[in-house]
Amino acid sequence: PTGSTTPAAAAKITLPEDAKVVMIGDSWTSGYAAEPRTDGFAYLTADSMGWDLTNLGAAGTGYVNAGPNDEGDFADRIANREQDDDIDLVIIQGGLSDASSEDADEVTAGATRAITAARSTWPKAQLVILGPCPSRLPAPSPLTSVDSQLTALTSTRKINYLSCLKQNWINSSNYDEVIDANSSYRPSTEGHAYLAKQLEAGLRKIVVTG
Repeated sequence: PTGSTTPAAAAKITLPEDAKVVMIGDSWTSGYAAEPRTDGFAYLTADSMGWDLTNLGAAGTGYVNAGPNDEGDFADRIANREQDDDIDLVIIQGGLSDASSEDADEVTAGATRAITAARSTWPKAQLVILGPCPSRLPAPSPLTSVDSQLTALTSTRKINYLSCLKQNWINSSNYDEVIDANSSYRPSTEGHAYLAKQLEAGLRKIVVTG
C-alpha cells in the first residue's frame, strides 16, 4: 500500500520546486544500515522530490528519548538550532525510540513540544509528521499507542500526518526485504529505497509545487 493517513482538516502544502527541507528523526532518518548512508530513505526522498535536504537524524532520539549520546529529544534538538527563515518544510520522523511502556504515554507532550519548537526555529516552514514504522512484527502495543497519539495530536493541530503503521508499509510479505536483522533491526539498503518510495507517494498527495 502507498499513501498517507492525512487528517481531513489538514491543508495541502505548496512548496517551491527547490524547497529547503529539514528532516529530523532517529537512526532511520540518518540512513543507518544503508550502504552508503546517503542511500537512506530521507536522502532518496529529497532527491526524488528535488529538495535541498538538511538531515538531522540521530540514533535513539525521539519525542521523549534523548538518545544514547544525550543529543536531546526532538524538541530540545530543534530548539538548539539557530532560527532559519529560509526553511520551507520540516518533517519530523520518529516515535520508535519512545515505544517502551514507560515512555509511550509521554509522546503527546513530547510531540507538542517538538511542534512548538519547530514553529519557533523555522517560522515560515510547513510541517509534516511521519509516524514510526515497526522494526519487528507484530507491532507492539506501545508502538501502536505512539501512532495513535500522533494521529490524534496532528488531527487536532491540523498538521499532515503520514502513518507507516496504518498504511501497512512494513508487513509480513515484505518484512525480510525491508528490515535487516543484522543491523539492529533497521532498514536494509533495499528497505530504505522501499520506504523512500512509500514516503514520496504519501508526500505527493500532500505537497503541491508552485
